[in-house]
Amino acid sequence: MSSRKVYIAVDLGATSGRVIAAVWEDGKLELVEKHRFETPSVRLRGRWHWDFLSLYSEILYGIKTAVEFYGADVVSVGVDTWGVDYGLLDESGELLANPVCYRDERTGPMVKQVCEKLGKDLIYAETGIQFMFFNTIFQIAAEVSQSRTAFKTATRLLFLPDLINFWLSGVQSTERTAASTSQMLNPHTKTWSEPILAELGVSSEFLGDVVDPGAKLGLVTQEVAEAIGTSDLSVVTVAGHDTGSAFMALPEVQPNYGILSSGTWSILGFELDAPNTSPEAAAAGFSNEVGYGGTIRFLKNICGLWLLEECRRSWIAQGEEATYPTIMEEAAKCEPMRSLIDPDYSAFATAGGMPEKIQAFCKEKGEPVPETNGQIARCIFDSLALKYDFVFQILEKITGRQLEGLFILGGGSRNDLVNQLAADALGLPVVVGASEATAVGNVMAQMIADGEAEDLAGARNLVAPSFSPRRFEPRPGVVTTEIKQRFSALVS
Repeated sequence: MSSRKVYIAVDLGATSGRVIAAVWEDGKLELVEKHRFETPSVRLRGRWHWDFLSLYSEILYGIKTAVEFYGADVVSVGVDTWGVDYGLLDESGELLANPVCYRDERTGPMVKQVCEKLGKDLIYAETGIQFMFFNTIFQIAAEVSQSRTAFKTATRLLFLPDLINFWLSGVQSTERTAASTSQMLNPHTKTWSEPILAELGVSSEFLGDVVDPGAKLGLVTQEVAEAIGTSDLSVVTVAGHDTGSAFMALPEVQPNYGILSSGTWSILGFELDAPNTSPEAAAAGFSNEVGYGGTIRFLKNICGLWLLEECRRSWIAQGEEATYPTIMEEAAKCEPMRSLIDPDYSAFATAGGMPEKIQAFCKEKGEPVPETNGQIARCIFDSLALKYDFVFQILEKITGRQLEGLFILGGGSRNDLVNQLAADALGLPVVVGASEATAVGNVMAQMIADGEAEDLAGARNLVAPSFSPRRFEPRPGVVTTEIKQRFSALVS
């Protein structure tokens, strides 16, 4: 009998999705990408939607490919996605409409309305979540305000990882880390906030009882078994929010090291044992997201490589090749710290015309306007590194911790220019972990459920030898006090 075990990680990001086979054999974990696909949003009748049935078809294809290759060694499958978005089901379990994309404009007026009714202090005390226009609380408020038929008909809401789990297993569940992104879950009790639900007019039954990551939902349905070629595949809840899975994959535990999950979003913070819902945390816009094993990710969401992704999309639409290697090569040759932006400037949050938006920001703020693709990319990278430093200075004041270094995880960790710039801006060492950290964390939850590891600490120790961290030391004089002051003025 083979000692090899294979766990399948379905990892959906806001720009692409992957089905990854994680091969566990002889004390080593090897990740093999079996399928990669785009996750585009579609504009239809004034709304941005996810083409979710198409995404599900891609997921089934990826699982089928893994099953065909690894056969009986495949043990289980787990699903993680971005947060906040959801599907609406009727009483028979039918999906009533394609899920709306979190970047849709429908929530714009809702932030003010909900905050005026409940009060920002109460909302933060109850949820500990950063106020962002796309949070589920505001999406539901928009559903109610606009009397959307699908919402009025629905009897159950499932967050996106839970929706895929339901289609795979036939079991409806609400996984805790995904629910935590909604701004409707209390991080102290780790259950739904009754005052929030009452104000929205939704019941806890509509949202479902919350389950921890690592729950075994059962085997795949007969329909899925016929599609993928096996009925002997267990469906396991993992940390369904991709950031929650990524944080599980820390190369080592260093209490005074910050953590950056780098991708479309840059998500920065510390891992804590208990929530911090203080007025200072609220004023600074930090989130308390529930992680695996009841840990708390005390973090701030800031715009990440979305800026580059959008620029690249514009350049390609104009007929340019704009490959990532070419962009990186050009950016590396450009003058450092020439042009700076605030990555979280409101105009950058929406799709379209990103190069022009960046140039307009620089012109308005008196920054040198970047002209070439390389200059624009370098502007993005320099500004992200400076924003990391800016946020961590605030984080140190709130938590009382002295930052000693930074872990960088996720797909964005492949960008060594940004890794080095982060070390330069912070003046501290940067340790880069697995670029597929989300998939690694996804698999770790499956391994714990399978009995290969006892707990999160055990799983971290188990997989750490499989991934060699890389270290970046700060270069003196690259980021001066004057540069930091100049950036701070832009952010202020």
